[in-house]
Amino acid sequence: MNAGPPVRLPAAARRAGILEAAGVEFASNGLAGGRLDAIAERAGISHPRVVQMFGTKKKLFLEVVDLAFDRIEGAFERAEPTLIALGDAYRKLLRRERTIGLVMLQGFAAAADEDVREAVRRRHLGLMKTIARLTGADSSQVRTFFATGLIQTVSTALDLSGRRADTAWSAWILQLVDSPSTAEEEK
Repeated sequence: MNAGPPVRLPAAARRAGILEAAGVEFASNGLAGGRLDAIAERAGISHPRVVQMFGTKKKLFLEVVDLAFDRIEGAFERAEPTLIALGDAYRKLLRRERTIGLVMLQGFAAAADEDVREAVRRRHLGLMKTIARLTGADSSQVRTFFATGLIQTVSTALDLSGRRADTAWSAWILQLVDSPSTAEEEK
């Protein structure tokens, strides 16, 4: 039975499919271990086509990292502008899209590479500015928010949601951050 000619996807859809496949591959194997042929196979295209569209594996990795940060920033932009609500939006995003936290962790792990370090640093600092802009949080509150977010990222990656790094504990930390007077009283 002839299935007919292959369906030609629009460039944007093909690009999105490659980025999704690359997200899964890089989340599992990082920059060093990720394979373009595995990404191509998962996306249903040829390895040379991936190279043609993205250039190098590192360039593709950096696009995947950017996409993860874009997804996080988008979740923050849609949330109520409080640290608690942003933390909850982040936690929900991590649980719904597991690759986002893993890609972020892989970005940190690959930071020995100067290009990756600069790209991740730029996006990380940009996300910190977004938090401050959305919530009015001061630098101490933003740092605490990010420390708590890292705990959530690692807890989700390790499937520790029911352990000490649970959401109630994270919410407690965020409440301390939301209320500087409470944090001073705890000292």
